[in-house]
Amino acid sequence: MSSIEEGFAHAVKNQRLIHGVLKQIHVYPTRFDYEDYFQEAVIIYAQTYAKFMTEHNDADKFKVYIFQRLRWRMTDLLRQEMKYSEVHSLDEFDFSTICQETNDLLENLNLGTLTAFENQIFQEHFINNKSLLILARRYECSTRNLRYHRNRLLVKLRASITL
Repeated sequence: MSSIEEGFAHAVKNQRLIHGVLKQIHVYPTRFDYEDYFQEAVIIYAQTYAKFMTEHNDADKFKVYIFQRLRWRMTDLLRQEMKYSEVHSLDEFDFSTICQETNDLLENLNLGTLTAFENQIFQEHFINNKSLLILARRYECSTRNLRYHRNRLLVKLRASITL
């Protein structure tokens, strides 16, 4: 019966394999978070060692298995980090430029060409962010009808912006 401690001891002996996996997935020692990924790989190695040895108890097959397992899991971690950084990269974004651009666009819109119903859709759907389903219930019409009016409204707005 293998334990996590044995897995950590085995991981320390096979640090070269872990470094090789990190190199193969393009995580190099010059990277600022290399040590973090190395520690994650050691933990995965130890857990996998304990589980594999209790189920199979074959050291030769484990070397091939652990290399592939580490590659896949570390690639998953890199992908998770990439998704997280894409979502949370707004910290560096300057929102003041968007507000000014939005204000400029709204000033240039010719809302006088809109019908009363299109004006309501513009106000409630685009400005107040109400869903078309809620608006359909309020105005007692189908969502298909509202989508038609919304699309006509968008065509009119695009035309007034480009002029």
